[in-house]
Amino acid sequence: MSRSQKISANKSCTQITLHVKLSDFLTKLTTESEFDLRIQAGATVAEIIAAIVDRQGDKFRQAVVDRKGYLHAGFAVIVNKQFIPPQQIAKTTIHHPCNFSIIPLAGGG
Repeated sequence: MSRSQKISANKSCTQITLHVKLSDFLTKLTTESEFDLRIQAGATVAEIIAAIVDRQGDKFRQAVVDRKGYLHAGFAVIVNKQFIPPQQIAKTTIHHPCNFSIIPLAGGG
């Protein structure tokens, strides 16, 4: 394997750390409202949501995603203070450490 192939292979295996923050009622569904999550660089937002859901368990899963694994319409994803539109969740990739939040869009009143 040439040097350039090794660099490319190593780059695709790069892990990055996200700081995940859950808010509002989601904190009642888990024992951790903030945590660090190691992911593969280049993971999509959808893959990151799946990793968070897997880590948090069934109650959290039922509240946040539907049976197909799609984020419920009542939630938003924020990456470094930037809203990720629902239609971009499966397309947006993360390549650098960042802050990642799943938040409810509205509360009852």
